Amino acid sequence: MITQTDENYLKETYALQLDHERVTTSMLADRFGTTAATVTGMLKKLSERNLVSYEPYRGVTLSETGRIIALEVIRHHRLLETY
Repeated sequence: MITQTDENYLKETYALQLDHERVTTSMLADRFGTTAATVTGMLKKLSERNLVSYEPYRGVTLSETGRIIALEVIRHHRLLETY
């Protein structure tokens, strides 16, 4: 089951990945206003579920499944904003 926090991390990773090949933990920590250690823990969890490809000290990229989920979340939010 995908939680709202999972969705938020996937959505932000997608947004950052549009401008950067690999997204670093510090980029995500800045976006969420949290520590890099907290982000690392979440990225490991998402990696275990095959939603991202995470390499320590190299950053993270979305897997195909993670990208699809991120796009669904973005579309859903845009629909809600329209109404």
